[in-house]
Amino acid sequence: MTRRKNDGTVAGTMSVQAPFAGRLGSAASLQEVFGLVKEIVWKHLRADQAGLMVGLANMGASSHGVLGAYYSPEANAIVLNKAAMAAVRHFANLELYQSYCFFILIHEYLYSCGFYDEAANRQLVAGIVDKEFGPEHAVTKLATRPEAMLRLVGVGLRGGAIPPAGMHEEIEFIPGIDRKGTNYIS
Repeated sequence: MTRRKNDGTVAGTMSVQAPFAGRLGSAASLQEVFGLVKEIVWKHLRADQAGLMVGLANMGASSHGVLGAYYSPEANAIVLNKAAMAAVRHFANLELYQSYCFFILIHEYLYSCGFYDEAANRQLVAGIVDKEFGPEHAVTKLATRPEAMLRLVGVGLRGGAIPPAGMHEEIEFIPGIDRKGTNYIS
């Protein structure tokens, strides 16, 4: 994008992609990553899902397959796979880990906004992240090459597996994830 001074001359250029990439790179929590997801989805689709909860549960992971997360419409909650996240965090640098979390969250957040068709959802995510982060950013590579996510988790596991915790593990909900949608009057 080109900025112009008041006199109409070009003051310099700035990348449209830099603000979101920089903000993702400096995100210190899942709350911040999720806030960025919501902002980008609103910017591109004018879609929002208020009051959404995000939680963590051990759903297991292996180098042969992994469920990164799921969205439950009945609970209005996204549940992230703690085992897959731990495998990625163990192997990857912080930027790749943040990109993985962003990719999983935006994919599931679009489900919460009504984009239920898997192929259309993946295509939408790929288009949005390519526009916001550019083709060389890790989040775009994860979104445009789904096998890269499986490889990433698999490398983190080093060919091993983390068994799921079982059906009775409680979901650990992340506090303060959707502050805007949960302002109550007491």
